[in-house]
Amino acid sequence: MRLGFAVVAVAVMSVPASLFAQIRSMGAMADRGPDKDAMHVMITTFKAPAAENAQREKGLGYLAAEEMRDKVEGAFPPKQIWVIPVDKINPFLTASGFSTTDALEPHDAKQLSVQIRADEYIAGTVARTAAGYRVEADLVLTRDINARQPLGVGEAPKLGDAIKIIVKEYKEARKQLDGEKKCATAARDQKYTEAIPFANAAIAAYPKSTLGRACLLEATYRLNKGSNDEVVKIAKDLAAIDSRSNTALKFILDAYDKAGPSMSDSLVLTLLKMMQNDPKNSALQIDAISRITIAKNPAVARPVIDSAVVQNPGDPDLLKLRWQILGAMKDWKEMFTQGQELVRLDTSFADTTYFLRTAQAYVADSAWQKAASAFAEGVKKFPTNAILVAFEIQMLQKAGQPQQALEKLDKAIAAKVPVPNAGAQKIALLTEMGKSELIVPTVRELIAAGDTAESTRQYVINAANAKFNASQALTKTDVAAADTSYASTLAMLAYSDSIATKAQKPQVAFLTGASSILLAQIRAAASQPTKSCDLAKSAKALGVDAMINLQKGGASAPKPIMDQLMGMAMQLDTQLDPLIKSYACK
Repeated sequence: MRLGFAVVAVAVMSVPASLFAQIRSMGAMADRGPDKDAMHVMITTFKAPAAENAQREKGLGYLAAEEMRDKVEGAFPPKQIWVIPVDKINPFLTASGFSTTDALEPHDAKQLSVQIRADEYIAGTVARTAAGYRVEADLVLTRDINARQPLGVGEAPKLGDAIKIIVKEYKEARKQLDGEKKCATAARDQKYTEAIPFANAAIAAYPKSTLGRACLLEATYRLNKGSNDEVVKIAKDLAAIDSRSNTALKFILDAYDKAGPSMSDSLVLTLLKMMQNDPKNSALQIDAISRITIAKNPAVARPVIDSAVVQNPGDPDLLKLRWQILGAMKDWKEMFTQGQELVRLDTSFADTTYFLRTAQAYVADSAWQKAASAFAEGVKKFPTNAILVAFEIQMLQKAGQPQQALEKLDKAIAAKVPVPNAGAQKIALLTEMGKSELIVPTVRELIAAGDTAESTRQYVINAANAKFNASQALTKTDVAAADTSYASTLAMLAYSDSIATKAQKPQVAFLTGASSILLAQIRAAASQPTKSCDLAKSAKALGVDAMINLQKGGASAPKPIMDQLMGMAMQLDTQLDPLIKSYACK
């Protein structure tokens, strides 16, 4: 059956793609499956120019992958290599909503490789040339997306012959894997001295080894507890073989970083290269831009990227990089223009990173309303993105629209969007809007949902303190309203005491004591015109509570204030006994 695959592969460009797939599927059915010791290798659709892929149902990238599978199967005995058939791959792609005939992005390919339990995978690109075909490919170890071995370039009049060149290199490249695996195992166990000879063995087995050099680099760095000349040399050797290796550039960058301002230009250019190597890694992009900004040298990047854009007009990756550099330079106007152009060229550019960076640029320009609008656009496209939702709420608040911010937050909570610190944001908005009566119910909900943060409990204490201050102000204008307000304060403080941490309890006790004595004074005075026993007795009980709580919370207040309040409580208690007696209270 393998011979049949080889015959089909020779005539691949003349056989309809659908028939090719049927023949391969028949072969997969007849195959006995992998040997127990065989390495499982995944090969997915190669990247190809969109126009070439559109020329047929299953385009050039798909056909290149079929050729690669066939040639790899023919180059290795089944006990050594098992090429995972497409009928084992396609169900995973379909279930995840991916096309079975389109190339995958690197992180998606790695995830698929994990799902189908491949040990390694081959990813590549293919294009037609004036002389025939040009193919490039990488061997990638499933355990680490950065564990990549370039397999060079294959060029030939026939696609199958170009693939043969890659497969021949793949066969050579696999000679390093035994040494690399032993090196990785030793390094994982922190046995760096043992790891280094294994890495050197991998390099000796395959002089162009990037996998062996990456392990050698890591082990040497760990053994030396940092960068030195040897580490930098290994990193530069690795980068010379694979210019896309951010593993190598990371160590080179570390050396430049330690060298200080004298190497800032080199540091910025290295960061730019790393960003170019992995343009879809938003974490890397943000970190790199931040470091360029910290280096205070984004101007170094500007002429480099401007020149590259001129030389490669319309290249979306370069335009994205320029957009990021404009942001680092704080050239907001040009950044906004560049971003809008990119979205027109490629609507997929308007991803979460785009909205975040654009809105953050508006924030830096103190344009809060525009920032809120940018986040709103992002939320419209990505309604369940918690970070975008959280920032939109913050920007609405900054723009002086707390009610709209609260409505957005309540909507997100109802939709179970995991907005970071949603409870804290809601309480802050309620406080800003003067809706202190809603703070306690909100905190109750948060605690019932499992919130254990001390800060959440502090919100109720803060609200009670604000209520206490408001009650004092009312005493001068409306005693009856002050009575109601103090009673409400004490209710809030009672709840606070039930949820407060040990460190918070003295503050709660002091506020309870202070509120109690001031309310006791109001009720004692109010009892006199009508000789109300109920008011007098309430004042007496409040005075006793005040003395108890003031003693508990004494450490949380200045001594003069504490002494004054305690004196008031003791004096009132002395005055109330004859007063209650004169009322003939039972």
